[in-house]
Amino acid sequence: MYKPIFRITPYLLNLIDEASALKTWIELAPLQLAWLPLMQKDTRARQAHFSTSIEGNALTLPEVKAVERGETVGHSQKHEVEVTNYLKAMIWISHNTKAPIDEALVFNLHQIITHGLLSEEKSGRYKTKQNYVVDDQKIRVHTPTSPAETPAAVADLLAWVNSKKAGELHSILVCAIFHHRFVSIHPFSDGNGRLARAISTLILYQREFDLHHIFSLDEFFAGDLKLYYQKIQQARGLDYDLTHWIEYVAQGVVETLKRTKKRIEGLQVTANYPLAISRRQEETLRLLRDRRSVQVNELMTELKVSRARINQLITPLIKGGVIIKEGESRATRYKLNLN
Repeated sequence: MYKPIFRITPYLLNLIDEASALKTWIELAPLQLAWLPLMQKDTRARQAHFSTSIEGNALTLPEVKAVERGETVGHSQKHEVEVTNYLKAMIWISHNTKAPIDEALVFNLHQIITHGLLSEEKSGRYKTKQNYVVDDQKIRVHTPTSPAETPAAVADLLAWVNSKKAGELHSILVCAIFHHRFVSIHPFSDGNGRLARAISTLILYQREFDLHHIFSLDEFFAGDLKLYYQKIQQARGLDYDLTHWIEYVAQGVVETLKRTKKRIEGLQVTANYPLAISRRQEETLRLLRDRRSVQVNELMTELKVSRARINQLITPLIKGGVIIKEGESRATRYKLNLN
């Protein structure tokens, strides 16, 4: 069975404590039901954008959201397929958070991530030829596990993930260790990085960092791509001592949760007096959150109700200070009051 090398440093313990405190805050935050589906959808888009951009995908975040809506954005079909596949992978993960992390799951997620990008002989099947990791100058920096040794190496890693020893470790450590070992094995001909990050997210979800599925660790990695690859390679140069890598991932979790906390705080609109918000009003608030501001005609189209009904829905929200009316007559627009 795989035996990772690492040390629990005071710095790492401080990061874990900070992450745990942020996790508790997010769990207890009065996040309104109206915002949750939007935040989950936005998080999936961020995961798809940042994880694929690490591999060179050219789509911007707004373009990823457009692809999720079924629109064509004018980039290469390959890049749009990569994004679509990753969105599907994250949806699958969100619906299967209790799925055992075994070889069947690895193959299934790899098939989802590489559908239409690899041949059937390669999608969801281990590599048959030696692959290599190169840097941005195309210089070889790592020789992964050989094809002959790959099945056993993955089996050893999965056995460790599901072992009692791993179960006694904090989820951030398990997530980080799995991530590094998986990309070092590089078990498939393509899609290894995306798959490693997807399964690492699932590990966090399964081990008490579910948090409504509204945080994207991939955003941290993509924020400084050079550092991300440096940290992966650094551990290899230290005889696979993963201490610094784990600290780096823990720092990423902390920064990601801080960003998530800030987003939640920005969504906590406060009424001037107690309001009982109906389902239709929740839908109205979702639209305002998604589009920043809307006109009455847009609300009528989206909600499929009359102008009179729209007025009934938004008047209490305006009086309660939840939304703001801007402009007059046909130019009138409504937006959330986030002040």
